[in-house]
Amino acid sequence: MSKSISAPLARTARLLDLVPYINTHQGIALKELAKHFEVTPAQMNADLTTLWMCGLPGYTHLELMNLDFESGFVSIGNASTLSKPRAITFQECVALLLGLDLIASSLPSDRQDLLTAAQSLRQRLTNILGLPMKLSVEANTSGAVGAAIAHAIETSSGLNIRYHALYKDQVTERTVVPVNLYEADNHQYMHAFCSTARDYREFRVDRIDQATPADVSAEFPAKSDSTEKISFSIKIMGSSRDVMERFAIAHSAIGSSMEMSSYSRQWIERSVMASGAAVLLSAPQEIRAEIAKKAQLMLNRYKEA
Repeated sequence: MSKSISAPLARTARLLDLVPYINTHQGIALKELAKHFEVTPAQMNADLTTLWMCGLPGYTHLELMNLDFESGFVSIGNASTLSKPRAITFQECVALLLGLDLIASSLPSDRQDLLTAAQSLRQRLTNILGLPMKLSVEANTSGAVGAAIAHAIETSSGLNIRYHALYKDQVTERTVVPVNLYEADNHQYMHAFCSTARDYREFRVDRIDQATPADVSAEFPAKSDSTEKISFSIKIMGSSRDVMERFAIAHSAIGSSMEMSSYSRQWIERSVMASGAAVLLSAPQEIRAEIAKKAQLMLNRYKEA
């Protein structure tokens, strides 16, 4: 599940720096370019692929960046055209205004210089648009949490976090060692070693309420290992939309059996119980027994009532 890529803000800054640098270093070797920006050649290739799909409004082959890097040497063929000033549209100005507000809301409080610069640019854009009030957008993640995670990854240090675990519906406190950040399904995740689980886990960043520096012992592994999934088998007893969405099933035939896996035992238990008679858990037996125990407890409460 984990994908080793740069944090979104760091990658965006690098992409913006890449264009003028390549323009003044036409034909630079891809490996040398990656070394200059302190990333792997694979990451640099991914960055160039992203830039290849960027350009001016219109976004046809005439406006996109004419990047050449398949040979292992990087150059921009239409740099002079891209450098000409362009007037932005109303929609683009609104997008910039919302983007600046989102960036400002995710900045740490000690970066007053960046906060002031963002506010100044937002004010200028607001004046250009002629809006009576400032447009705003709220970030899902606080700037303090984001800054703490980024610093921990950069320095290979630990964090004490307060995390809302959705599967258990509990707020827990854990000590973790973040490895990297990545995005999946429009959410940002932190891949980290968790002292509670004694293994690597994925944490959705917007569910981290608090993150503070923590001292970690040498017992924490230095490198990430793959997290073992729990295999389970289900049999579809009744077709319904919520079952298909819950288990990510494209199509289901009543009576069909499916092999699946999950990192969370709690998620398997809750998902099967939430599906009622529409899903039968075939294996593993220990989870079947736990579900049966919980179901019996609920039946006993109904009898008591």
